[in-house]
Amino acid sequence: MSQPSIAIIGAGLAGLACARHLARAGLAFRIFEAGDAVGGRVRSDRVEGFTLDRGFQVLLTAYPEAKQVLDFEGLNLRPLYRGADVFFQGTRHRLADPFHHPIDALKSLPDGLIPWMDKWRTLVLRKETSGIREVARRLPEMETEDYLKDFGFSDEAIDRFFRPFFGGVFLEKDLRTSARMFLFLYSMFQKGGASIPAHGIQAIPEQLAIALPPDSLRLNCPVAAIEPGRVSLESGEIVEASHIILAVSEEAAFHLLPDSVGEKPKPPRSTTCLYFTTSDPLPGRSILSLDGENRGPVNNACVLTHAAPERAPQGQHLISTSIIGAPSSAELEEVVREQMARWFGPVARRWRHLRTYQIRHAQPEGRQLRPGDEPQPAVIAPGLFRCGDYVEDVSINGALMSGRRAADAVIGSLA
Repeated sequence: MSQPSIAIIGAGLAGLACARHLARAGLAFRIFEAGDAVGGRVRSDRVEGFTLDRGFQVLLTAYPEAKQVLDFEGLNLRPLYRGADVFFQGTRHRLADPFHHPIDALKSLPDGLIPWMDKWRTLVLRKETSGIREVARRLPEMETEDYLKDFGFSDEAIDRFFRPFFGGVFLEKDLRTSARMFLFLYSMFQKGGASIPAHGIQAIPEQLAIALPPDSLRLNCPVAAIEPGRVSLESGEIVEASHIILAVSEEAAFHLLPDSVGEKPKPPRSTTCLYFTTSDPLPGRSILSLDGENRGPVNNACVLTHAAPERAPQGQHLISTSIIGAPSSAELEEVVREQMARWFGPVARRWRHLRTYQIRHAQPEGRQLRPGDEPQPAVIAPGLFRCGDYVEDVSINGALMSGRRAADAVIGSLA
């Protein structure tokens, strides 16, 4: 029997993970990527010697699938501080993880930003989530804010910490995201914390791509249409394929699927990231700064070079500022600069703006899971499969997991 022809459309994390597992099974495939590099939404650019991720992105090193698939040492990961600086009413308040920064946590005990009982509840929540290794779909479905209130957290704790911190993760500040996803991520933050690759987030897909078989990846090859057994490229080329795997965004998959299988996806979540640089000394550590007043426009900021000096030329700092949504304003840069002056001092008014990324398709809206729901099936129809974080859960871990499961489905169909 001749080997099946397999086409993977898209070289984001899910598509690359799928390719990795197919290659390990000894199967040949071809990947068709519309862009000029691998990674999908996980991309970085080099600008004037700086490494700029397309939006503020981190890797949670406790992700179980990431630990299985990625070589963390090869990524040269740099950990961020386990905690946050919250700016509220003109004052910086440090919230430190007592298990990793006990001295800082003790110093902040008298701080009244978060009521004492809420600090105790964070420890109880830590214990409650200690056994979570995946999104717990067995739990009753509810929104994150409702879960936090039911758990007993005060409005002060929710508004001053959970809303800006997890709002930055979910890219929505209403905290309407499933509490199941919140509990999974809370567990991951507690177990391993957040890190950034020293040379940019694109190091993750590049590490996956470097192991691909020769000539299996074609860049700048957008797909125009698919039908059973064949892929039509925008160039006019027709590719015969007995197995087609859609590893593109939810919206792109919807438009490519024959007869528009499935429901039209909800509008995606967006973010805007502004990068600045300065040679002036910046106090602090590699810690996330949060908008505890929820006034904005910046929700969170981070001096990336405190963690990874490699991301900037020698003697320069690189500052990332992140906004939830995609505001369009000619004054946005100056408004952000003024907010940063309140956070970091008047020196921020002299920061030089490097680039603004307005990412309208930063995350799929995701599904509100019902009790007992499973991930969306990888098999759409005979010979047609899909993968992506929207299929599992919206995270790097979900993208990698969905790629593996799509590969397993292809392998299973051949058995």
